[in-house]
Amino acid sequence: MRKIRIYYGWWICLGGELVMGMSAGINFHGFGNFIIPLSREFGWSRTIVSAIFSVARLESGFIGPVEGWAVDKIGPRKLMLIGIPLMGLGFVSLYWVNGLTTFLIAYVLGVTLGNSLGMHTPVSAAVANWFNKKRGLAFGIMWSGVGIGGIFVPLLGWAVSEFGWRQAAFFTGIFVVVDGLPVAAIVRHRPEQYGLLPDGVTPTEGDTDKDGKGLKIDFSKDYTARQALRTSTLWFLSLSIAARSLVSGGVGLHLVPYFIGLGSSPVQAATYAGSVGIMSIPGRFGLSYLGDFLNRRYTMAACLFLMTVSILMLAGAESIKDAVPAMIVYSIAQGGISVIPQALIADYFGRRAFATITGFRSMIQMSGIIIGPVVSGYMYDKNGTYEAAFIGFAGAAVVSLVLVLMAFPPKTLQR
Repeated sequence: MRKIRIYYGWWICLGGELVMGMSAGINFHGFGNFIIPLSREFGWSRTIVSAIFSVARLESGFIGPVEGWAVDKIGPRKLMLIGIPLMGLGFVSLYWVNGLTTFLIAYVLGVTLGNSLGMHTPVSAAVANWFNKKRGLAFGIMWSGVGIGGIFVPLLGWAVSEFGWRQAAFFTGIFVVVDGLPVAAIVRHRPEQYGLLPDGVTPTEGDTDKDGKGLKIDFSKDYTARQALRTSTLWFLSLSIAARSLVSGGVGLHLVPYFIGLGSSPVQAATYAGSVGIMSIPGRFGLSYLGDFLNRRYTMAACLFLMTVSILMLAGAESIKDAVPAMIVYSIAQGGISVIPQALIADYFGRRAFATITGFRSMIQMSGIIIGPVVSGYMYDKNGTYEAAFIGFAGAAVVSLVLVLMAFPPKTLQR
């Protein structure tokens, strides 16, 4: 009986699925569980707590291009072996914070920096390198981890309620290291280095490099980071993602307090917020996979339209019953929008400098992630409701839609 061999790239996708789940479920959406406890213990307003989250994202924006360059040069695994323990140490360190300064040090230099180095960019670059024609499916599998990571949100909410936010943070750090390091160990850079081709295509004699130790890597049609930055395509796409991140940051981080405001208990609110991740899986997986057959840019525009409608529905919701239909639509749309740009960048600019280009895109994207949570916190502190902020975010989603439609494919390079 012939033994069936699974293409190694799929194992990288599954590993990426786990670390993306931890990144989103614990560090992004899960951070909402800490907003109210931190406000009560230190007397910080929601604006201040949101600003801490935003300041942390400044770090990701600043190091994005450097981190991407490092991934393209030395591969993703080495950065993951540094970043994941650092993120875990940051969470553990939160146990001992006694004010704003120590909290910023632990969260920004530990949790956020570790998350940047060890999770999103490295695994995204690895998946982009190991797949071409099946890129949408591969990214869909990997980014479904963000949806599955929604499970961590209510678990973290329960831990905060039962044991306190300090103990919850301490054990979260241990969990990150124990679960994350095995994933880092299996990640590989490019398939050609191991005698394989993207998508598991069977190599031929002409694919072997000169020294016979691996396969030739064809970058003839791929952009360098400098060439990509000279295109209007990258700028329109990056600005579109920044506008969308304004929305996801402003809404996503405040979902737990938003649901508490509608009458939920803290644990129930964390469960509702975590369900966003689970409900986003059809968007992350299904819409990303459809992009292998349909125009990815138009698919992304359709997702942004649905996001606009759902946020307006959330703004007008007066009860949990009113908010549930909006959350379902928002989750599916958010899922598709989160994944499609990764494949779109790889389609447009190739594998050669994918991580570096993604790093520059992240630097632009951070403006939205930084501003969104602060706007939500400020508008709530001012009005006692998120309605005005959410209406503004619906407008930002429309801007994002227009910008992505302007991001036409760049010209094919001739070398």
